[in-house]
Amino acid sequence: MPVLHSAIHKIDKKPDGSPAALHVSDTELVESQTRDDLMSQLNESYNATAGKGWGFFHSESGAHPLSGWLNKYLTGSSDFLEFSTVAVEHLTRLMEESNLTTGGHALFCHYQQGLTEYLVIALVQETEALTMTEELTLMTVNRLDLDHIRLAARINISEWQNNHQSKQYISYLKGKQGQRLNHYFRDFIGCQEGIDGPSETRTLLKAFSDFVESEDLGNE
Repeated sequence: MPVLHSAIHKIDKKPDGSPAALHVSDTELVESQTRDDLMSQLNESYNATAGKGWGFFHSESGAHPLSGWLNKYLTGSSDFLEFSTVAVEHLTRLMEESNLTTGGHALFCHYQQGLTEYLVIALVQETEALTMTEELTLMTVNRLDLDHIRLAARINISEWQNNHQSKQYISYLKGKQGQRLNHYFRDFIGCQEGIDGPSETRTLLKAFSDFVESEDLGNE
């Protein structure tokens, strides 16, 4: 999983109506084993999280600008840090309008898996963890809670660019926070639902049932 570009910004926001404070990084994450391990853990956690939706970009507009910014980055009109910065500024503005969410670390990672390129965007919270000092005493430290990602989306860049008929090149976590919070993050991505999961499952089961019947197979 080669990491092509990555950046982390921080949004301080409490669900009490107080203004959000954005802390923008002035550099991309430096190439290192630590960075690669972090992004690999993020990807593994995303893959393991159940309850995903699938969709595709709305047409680029003032309400849904992310696809346009992403395209500028991919065509060389801006660099990755510029893209992640305007994106996290947009995310912060949407947070200001919502009292349903807290802030966190906004992770942006452009990586390649096989011949396919992806962009993953996740809002990750901090959690406390215990560690031992050299003096063998316990110390509390904060760490990124990659085990409980609530808001994240992954864009299959290769499919978006090469298959204009596709309606499932974006996946996103549906989570258990309620529809309003999920819609807020989907609005940030600019994603509209492309696949009705339950309906697709019913179609699959009907096709399987029809096949069993046509082949005169037994119930077993």
